[in-house]
Amino acid sequence: MASSQSNSSPSRPVSNDSQHSAFGQDSYVRESPSLLSSSGITSWAKNLKIPQAAVQENPQTGNAGKSTFARFTSGLGLRLSPKSPQKDDNAEGSSTPTQQGVFGSLTKGFVDSSKNAVKAVQVKARHIVSQNKRRYQEGGFDLDLTYITENIIAMGFPAGDMSSGFFGYVEGFYRNHMEEVIRFFETHHKGKYKVYNLCSERLYDASLLEGKVACFPFDDHNCPPIELVTLFCQSAYNWLKEDIENVVVVHCKAGMARTGLMISSLLLYLKFFPTAEESIEYYNQKRCIDGKGLVLPSQIRYVKYFERILTYFNGENQPGRRCMLRGFRLHRCPYWIRPSITISNHNGILFSTKKHPRTKDLLPEDFWFSAPKKGIMVFALPGESGLTEVAGDFKINFHDRQGDFYCWLNTTMTENRKVLNTSDLDGFDKGFRNAPPEKCHLLCQWYKYMAMALKGLLDGQYIHFTLRTRWLFGRGVLIRQRGPTL
Repeated sequence: MASSQSNSSPSRPVSNDSQHSAFGQDSYVRESPSLLSSSGITSWAKNLKIPQAAVQENPQTGNAGKSTFARFTSGLGLRLSPKSPQKDDNAEGSSTPTQQGVFGSLTKGFVDSSKNAVKAVQVKARHIVSQNKRRYQEGGFDLDLTYITENIIAMGFPAGDMSSGFFGYVEGFYRNHMEEVIRFFETHHKGKYKVYNLCSERLYDASLLEGKVACFPFDDHNCPPIELVTLFCQSAYNWLKEDIENVVVVHCKAGMARTGLMISSLLLYLKFFPTAEESIEYYNQKRCIDGKGLVLPSQIRYVKYFERILTYFNGENQPGRRCMLRGFRLHRCPYWIRPSITISNHNGILFSTKKHPRTKDLLPEDFWFSAPKKGIMVFALPGESGLTEVAGDFKINFHDRQGDFYCWLNTTMTENRKVLNTSDLDGFDKGFRNAPPEKCHLLCQWYKYMAMALKGLLDGQYIHFTLRTRWLFGRGVLIRQRGPTL
């Protein structure tokens, strides 16, 4: 009985009697004391404790079961509590370790293959989301990041951290992951980088990037206040001139359009290029494989606005000219296009046909009327001074069943009578399967020139002229010509 128990529990100390029993049964019989002696009673008592040791083996059997579960969860990347039972090397028999080893190997193989599959899907998703943008794929990195110059970097949003919100955390699966971005800058530009976040819809903890994060936010598919472009360029220039190794990192959500507007303006500010067209073309070729990075007409227009500010105003922002927006004319407009109109700026809505008392109860077909010339549709409010007063940046949004189209303009940089071709309006590429209007004619009236005209009339100096300005070389010019008599 003692010898059988010693086989099942090898860790238990073995008595001298049991060691002698290994030499043979005859020696055991000769050396065994009688049960009536004191040594016999002691031996009998020890034999009574042996079943208790066998009972204590059951918890170890349970530990073996927990060890299997622990091995399974660890293969899935899950961690048990530190107080969880440790792996038990003891076994009930020679078959149990073999079974556990096979199960563990299968589990580990399944988990490893799953992780590899998820990683492959993640890499594929990131390449799909980055679309036509050039990626940085060197030194073990694979990031949506491009060196525009040695000191100017464009990249996608660094997602995957909870400080950027739930959606920002989820986006870490298919966008640049914050941990990889941090590792990249710590490897290549430690202490020499500053990040500029252009997203109005996403923020993150600046301390993750050494606290060197500046925000210049504006909405996606839109334009910033013209003053924001100047402030950004001044901030980036001040950072770059501190150290020749400093780099500027600019990103929005996709790291393409808004980022392109700001970087193209910065290249002009740093005198890399003399014109907006050259700056935009350089950025597009550097950032995108197909050269289509900054493509929205309004955003391209704002880079050209900034070129004018640098050329004619020495980089100084000018106060927005106040004007009354009087109406619109759509040239060669198909009969099925009758859009509603919303005029807004960065502070909110200024005018909407859906809210104005004279148009809110009408269908769009009812407040557009045909001009004498065929193919021209006109919107205005007869009897009123105009639709709304605008100053500085403003947005005109046309809402139609075929799709929306819109544009951003600035009163300081815009002529009195502004004609926008289809290529000057945003949104036609996403809607309007049928023919859109060929042109949009904006009718504006500047307050300061109206005052000049009235003064000229009272002094008897001007009889026939029109209130019309053209913005030439950054200056407003009053053009005298035949027109209606005031």
